[in-house]
Amino acid sequence: MSEAHAFSASEPSEPLTWQEICRRYPDQWVALVDIDWVDEDEVRAARVAGHGPRRADPLEQARHLHSRYEEIGHFFTGRVRAPLRSFFVS
Repeated sequence: MSEAHAFSASEPSEPLTWQEICRRYPDQWVALVDIDWVDEDEVRAARVAGHGPRRADPLEQARHLHSRYEEIGHFFTGRVRAPLRSFFVS
């Protein structure tokens, strides 16, 4: 059984701050529920409903929770990497 499937049957984690989520799941994709927003772009705290190295992993794990949660956020805990070259020409 893959890690993605193993996590899928479990309940979401206890509430964690964004910093705790990043430390617990470094460089992984996470699906979050019960999100407490600082503003529309920043998460203060949430419960982790799924996680994994592949983008699809947390969404697959959280699929069974769609009927319980109005919002399931999908985020990457690592550093966002920009393309090496700019798409804009000056």
